[in-house]
Amino acid sequence: MFSLKTCILTLAAASAIGPALAQPPSSCLVGGDKVALAAGVRADTVRDAPECHLTWQAAGVMVGLPPPPDKLVTAKNLFAYPFNRWTLQSTNRFTRTAPMLTARTEARPLPEKLDPALLNTKLSVNGVERTIADYADQTFVDSLVVVKDGALVAEWYGDGMTASKPHYIASVTKSVTGFLAELLIADGRLDETRKVKSYVPELARSPFGEATVRDVLDMKVNVGAGETSGAPDPADAALWSTMALSSRQSVYDTLPTVKADGPRDGHFHYASMTTEVAGWIIARAAGEPYEQLASELIWSKLGLQDDIYGAVDPAGKVYSSTALTISARDLAKFGLMIANHGQVDGKQAFPTKVVDRLFEYGDAEAWKNGTFKNGSQIRSYRSYWYQLAGEDHALVGLGVFGQGLYVNPTRRLVMVRFSSMPAHTILEYAKGWDEIRVWLDEKAMGQQ
Repeated sequence: MFSLKTCILTLAAASAIGPALAQPPSSCLVGGDKVALAAGVRADTVRDAPECHLTWQAAGVMVGLPPPPDKLVTAKNLFAYPFNRWTLQSTNRFTRTAPMLTARTEARPLPEKLDPALLNTKLSVNGVERTIADYADQTFVDSLVVVKDGALVAEWYGDGMTASKPHYIASVTKSVTGFLAELLIADGRLDETRKVKSYVPELARSPFGEATVRDVLDMKVNVGAGETSGAPDPADAALWSTMALSSRQSVYDTLPTVKADGPRDGHFHYASMTTEVAGWIIARAAGEPYEQLASELIWSKLGLQDDIYGAVDPAGKVYSSTALTISARDLAKFGLMIANHGQVDGKQAFPTKVVDRLFEYGDAEAWKNGTFKNGSQIRSYRSYWYQLAGEDHALVGLGVFGQGLYVNPTRRLVMVRFSSMPAHTILEYAKGWDEIRVWLDEKAMGQQ
């Protein structure tokens, strides 16, 4: 659904929590670990065997008081299968976190028009007749929410997830950061034409210093190749090590040490560290912590029903590139607001011009020459959103292990999928979800 064929497979793989994540046991991979994506992250089909499709409960992960030593989540195994099935829905139990909604407002549930047949209709997925619910169960999906015309029409939960349980959304966090930046630009508190060093002098000697804020928001700074090649440089490794349970390294200390991977070429260069720079700029420009701004300007206006929190580095910096944790229904509310051009419950809660800027195509040439240049269904990238080609002007936010937010304003369709795949992404599974996305798109258009 969020794979968008080979392009999105690569994107999902590259939207990484870290460049050196553990893979599932080789016995669970058909042919071993031999298939490499363009971004350098290895993946393959998971063997269709019971031990390769375990929930965290069935695997005994963190079960018991205390759990057995071999079932305990640690800094070394927290993103390895089957431990990651627990980790991705338990962020606040394995690392430092901060609440992202600092002032609780009245919860406004999504209107419900559930269509039981939607998830139980058989369709061809990877050449096999099956239901969406069956495919979700097979492909390590934890939460699946579909919203059409402002109402919840389908939802599915597995692996111990519930409608109100938050889940790690990995690099979908970046899309939230991009929207927050656009709000500040529209408000005059952030100038996208200014150089980074004017906001963060500490980065003056780094590759970010001479870049503009817009360059940073569109990932046009030539850094981070190690993140997607699987061979990180010291700065890449240091950035991701800040998330280790025992880390005392701060992102503030790491970013000034980043080195360029090449000349300034104006191309798209995927790098989570670039979004961490954006978070630093945003906080400096507004004079408020990132989490406070996000709460005031975004989350407090959406009527969230559940807890939302973000991971925090040792210096108290909330990550702006990854690790936001939120329930599927609440993330759907964010996507629905985008689809409705800033409206919430029929009222204009966000400036239309801010949301519309997300739908204004970015630099197509930068995309064609960038990290994921083989992605034929992506036209461009702007403010940490992948902009799809086509008349629908659909947007996608993506995260590793199968996280996705799909927003199609033309078809009034929003889809959220949380997963805990045993690998960064799995080719066959992603292809199947792409077929399901197309089917749901067509069904949504048919209902107009």
